This record gives sequence, C-alpha cells and structure tokens, in this order.
Amino acid sequence: MLTSTERSARTRLRVGVGEGGARCRVRSTVSLSDPTAASIRPVLVHHDTDRARVSLVPEGALLLAGDTIELDVTVDAGARLDLIEPGGTVAFDMRGGRASWSVLITLGPGAVLTWAGEPFVVSAGADVQRRTVVRMAPGAALALRESLVLGRYGEVPGTIRQQTEITLDRVPVLVEDLPLDPTSAPALLGGHRVVSSVLAIGTSFGGPAEDRYDLDHGGTLWRRLGVRAHEAQLPAAWDAAMAGAEDRL
Repeated sequence: MLTSTERSARTRLRVGVGEGGARCRVRSTVSLSDPTAASIRPVLVHHDTDRARVSLVPEGALLLAGDTIELDVTVDAGARLDLIEPGGTVAFDMRGGRASWSVLITLGPGAVLTWAGEPFVVSAGADVQRRTVVRMAPGAALALRESLVLGRYGEVPGTIRQQTEITLDRVPVLVEDLPLDPTSAPALLGGHRVVSSVLAIGTSFGGPAEDRYDLDHGGTLWRRLGVRAHEAQLPAAWDAAMAGAEDRL
C-alpha cells in the first residue's frame, strides 16, 4: 500500500504487427496514483507494418523521493520496437527518502526490441531501487544500452541497488545484482563513477573484442568503467548490436 508521500506511475506500451498491410498496432496507457505523480509518456515517432519507434518522455521531475516508476513493455510476435530517450534521468537528493524504477519487458517469438538508453544519474543523497526483468520467447532479439552514473560531477555517489534478470525461453541468460552506495562504490569500481553497458541477445553480430563478455547461454555483454561519462561510452559495441538487430528485418 502506498503511503501519503509515495507517488506511483505505471506506463504500459504494447506493439503488434499490423494486419492486411496496415501499420503496426501501438497501444499505451499511463496510470497515476494521483495527479501530481511524475510519469513516463510514450510518444510515437514513426511506425510501419511491423516496426515502431517510440520516445520515452518524462512528465514531471524524475526521480524524487517517493517516486515509483513502472514500465511494462510488450512486443508481440514478429514485431519490432525501437525505444529512445530524449535525455538522461537524474535521481535527486532524497533527504532520507527512497524511489524505485522497475521495467518489465516481454518479447514474443521473433520479436525485436532495441533500447538506446541515456545516462541514469544517481545524485548524492539519492536512494534508488532499479530493477529490469526481460522475458524473451524463442527467436526474440534484444539490443539494450545503458549508462549508470554515480553522482553528478564533483559529488559523492548516491545509493542504488540495480538488479537485472533476463531469460530466453525461460533459461536465465543474465542475472545480476549490483548494490552500490557511497561506501562500497569506490572500492567495487576502483574509483570509477560511470558504468556503461551494451547488451545484445538473439542477434547475429561481430563487434569489438574489447570490454566484451560472451554469455554462457547466448548473447554478449560489453561493459566499460570510466571516471567521466564520455570515457565509458561504447559506440562500436552499440553499432554492432544495432547492426545485428537490422539483420533481423
């Protein structure tokens, strides 16, 4: 049950192949616990018979203490969804409060999702639970880019527990639990404050050997640490992941 200081927003987005040559179906809803809750609004940029491009636009300041953001994304069989973000997300000083950010992705057989994530910044004093769950059917493909920044420039890190669980045909492909706070982050990351990742699953690609980890049950994770955001970027890895997604068309 929500307390008086918590504000929840749930965004649902679903994409399916169009019928009879029609453009693909793109359906979205946003549910708020109260009118003051900040949310993520899907904005359709382009779509054709089987492919949609959608921008995830924040409405209101994100993230503040008490914010509960939920994103539920479904791509039906044979469809493709490309998600983009107009800018990064900043978790602000929560002065003893907390916030959460949860993503559930469901990919049907042969579905493709690409998500070009922008930096997620955990400011000093922020306390965030961030969870991503991806359920992929056989033949589905995923290309995911994200960057975690611990503290704005000159700040100490905030606190975040980042959990990722990805399954392909119910088999775990990547399961990760990364708790970071002002005490543990400097030791675990060797003084770095930026963690950038590119993940590609179910696509055919090459990509750079540097910063590369091939997963036991298929797929590749590229990860790089940096003191500044531009030092940790992985453009060649992202190009390879996107090229693999294009090969699925």
